[in-house]
Amino acid sequence: MLHLLQKYCGKDIAVRTAKLFSIDMDREQQSYFSTFSPVQEHNDELVTKAQRSIEADYQSAGTIEELIKDLPSSRRNIARRFKHATGITPIEYLQQTRIEAAKKLLIETNQQMTEVMINSGYSDPKAFRKIFRKSVGMTPTGYREKFYMG
Repeated sequence: MLHLLQKYCGKDIAVRTAKLFSIDMDREQQSYFSTFSPVQEHNDELVTKAQRSIEADYQSAGTIEELIKDLPSSRRNIARRFKHATGITPIEYLQQTRIEAAKKLLIETNQQMTEVMINSGYSDPKAFRKIFRKSVGMTPTGYREKFYMG
């Protein structure tokens, strides 16, 4: 089906259809299609504040401590409650938020890779590539080549 769509409608339509139905165009793996969907319904107001802080400032914060410094609790207590409520640590949450932002920039813009890296909160190209590859299953360049909508 995807081959026919690509042949008669173009690669853009085939890629959009593949993403819509979570089908790998090259039949390698499905992890490329996963999207970070954090737990929001947990009834812990402190964790909700931490989540909002991370989502609002993921681009500019260097550390998780910077993001949670205004919350009325110790880092250790926030980390414990965060893990209990969401299933992941605040650092993992920050990383996944940044990776989702990078994925969106890669497929929706024609920004240079350095711009994508900086706009998603990373300053080290090597660390960005390593975390992206670990999380998504392919390099940022490979992801753009596969899913770019431009």
